[in-house]
Amino acid sequence: MIGMLLITGISFAQTDRLWSEGSKKAPSDIFENKTQINNPKIYSLDFTGLKNALAKAPKRLAPGEKSETIISFPNSEGKMENFKVRENSNFDPQLAAKYPDIKSYVGEGLNDPNSTVYFSISSLGLSSMEIYGDKSAVFIEPYAKDLSSYVVYKKSDKKDNLNKFECTVIDVAQKGVSNSNISARPNADDAKLRTFRLALSTTGEYTVYFGGTKANALAAINNTMTRVNGVFEKDFAARMVLIANNDAVIYTNASTDPYSAASGMSSWNSQLQSTLTSVIGEANYDIGHLFGASGGGGNAGCIGCICTNGSKGSGYTSPADAIPSGDNFDIDYVAHEMGHQFGGNHTFSHSNEGTGANMEPGSGSTIMGYAGITAQDIQPHSDAFFHAISIQQITNNIKAKTCPVSTSTGNAIPTANAGLDYTIPKGTPFMLTGTGTDANGDSLTYIWEQMDNASSSQTGASSAASATKATGPTFRSWTPVTSPTRYFPRMASILTGATTTAGSEITVEALSNVARSLNFRFTVRDNRAGGSGNNSDDALITVNGTAGPFSVSSQNSAISYAGGSSQTVTWNVAGTTANGVNAANVDILWSTDSGNTWTTLLAGTPNDGTQAVTIPNSSTTTGRIMVKGSNHIFFDVNNANITVNAGSGTDTVAPTAPTLAASGTTATKPTFPGAEPLTM
Repeated sequence: MIGMLLITGISFAQTDRLWSEGSKKAPSDIFENKTQINNPKIYSLDFTGLKNALAKAPKRLAPGEKSETIISFPNSEGKMENFKVRENSNFDPQLAAKYPDIKSYVGEGLNDPNSTVYFSISSLGLSSMEIYGDKSAVFIEPYAKDLSSYVVYKKSDKKDNLNKFECTVIDVAQKGVSNSNISARPNADDAKLRTFRLALSTTGEYTVYFGGTKANALAAINNTMTRVNGVFEKDFAARMVLIANNDAVIYTNASTDPYSAASGMSSWNSQLQSTLTSVIGEANYDIGHLFGASGGGGNAGCIGCICTNGSKGSGYTSPADAIPSGDNFDIDYVAHEMGHQFGGNHTFSHSNEGTGANMEPGSGSTIMGYAGITAQDIQPHSDAFFHAISIQQITNNIKAKTCPVSTSTGNAIPTANAGLDYTIPKGTPFMLTGTGTDANGDSLTYIWEQMDNASSSQTGASSAASATKATGPTFRSWTPVTSPTRYFPRMASILTGATTTAGSEITVEALSNVARSLNFRFTVRDNRAGGSGNNSDDALITVNGTAGPFSVSSQNSAISYAGGSSQTVTWNVAGTTANGVNAANVDILWSTDSGNTWTTLLAGTPNDGTQAVTIPNSSTTTGRIMVKGSNHIFFDVNNANITVNAGSGTDTVAPTAPTLAASGTTATKPTFPGAEPLTM
């Protein structure tokens, strides 16, 4: 696989071939944390050619800047993707001038307008993070110790090895933010990019890990902050820039630095704060943090204390595996601890902290959770985004601060409409569909997240999703996607007849079999590079404990039909014509691709439990039937594939495709916005 670096004028012109397929190397020749990647995709890179091509990239936010630098990067599928690139320095101009070989860039996707790449280059090679609108983030990092080859991977490609890290910030009083703003609901919605001055110190051990020089330590810091800033810009429209004299607090000798050994890291909060106050000065930075090399701990020092003298410089991160680099360190650890400093509480529910933000089952999967490090794990690693409650807490906090430099982005904030509230039958799948628009024409991504805080008794094993929970979280967060529809549970679970979805250690989705309220937030992101915006709207779903489960009772074992034949579909009405559900009619839909897309066979037929339909005369081995409340959100799908053998019958007209309007209601328009496969 060979990619190209392109420079654009009026048209793209090839200047060099940068990427070529690489090969696996002996474990002794590769970086330690790369042995944890399953089936690594390895490439060789013409690093000098990359640096030369980037020399003309304009600086982001420069007057009249217009990038004509197009760089291609391999993705996790082995394909090359082009990005329009701008320099996006994490350094104050004076620091950048002192260390000119350390650079950071941001690129907007050309092949996929929903994608953004954040990458850095230095004496440590290339480090990148690609964020997409419909799939997990992809990382590129050096693979071989001689920097001759690179590995491309997703979080899911890595083995679980985080179980020794501990964030102890809950032990510290919240000095910078009040829980009262848990009821407010702003987003990154004021078209301002807020820039904070970051003082980032290192222990001598950290610097020695990267060769013992301040330049290399700053290069490693730049790699980490490129990724952290990428996520913070996308979700909060906030970023951090290292102060001009940051190298004054980069220490090269563990014996003489002002910090205890890792075994005494509980003293690091106060030691860092004292160091920054004396060396940098409280007036000269907005947030302070310390990177260590080992010990398996993190502590932000406080919650929401950016800009607050005396506590803003007391956060630290140090990895359990003694590898202070890579996506685990950058996203799972550093972004998490800095998220605390910006105002975010833990979002997991395996332990309840009484903050009102424990809204994820088990250990959680978003950045402010504890993915992979408890006995109630959803998945081994954090996804590279923040939960809606974290966006709420942090954007509330930073809007109230006066220390950041605010720059108008000119970005039109997207709209978000979660649609109507509904009452649904117990134990029954449902779908939520929102709508979003953007005056700039930005490509939008969507996510539905549950906003129910766990009770004090829903901890440990009781933090898993459960059909008997009358309160608290029962649905995990999934990566934002380009479709505004989410099925509950995942369609893959529904197709098997299951009412739950399993995670790595616990159940992560469960339809409720008891009466309760389910609160959901629909968040729309515009993912604009260099100053994103997002907006949200809420929906209340009430589960009726008398009605349900509503279920398809026919076609639940594999069967074959002739195309154009009439077949009877039956379902259990289960009280859904009354009990607040009040669905007098249902729609019957058909899928030929295992539930990725749906077309309507019959709309508005009485909800009486039986109806004959005509099977379309088109061959498939993965046919499915859905029965759904008309103008409603509840539904069920038969439990087995239907094979259709197309014949020469007269029924060759394709069925009408429905429009899913706000909150999943079925309208009668002849178009279907999910004509592209919905991402499950």
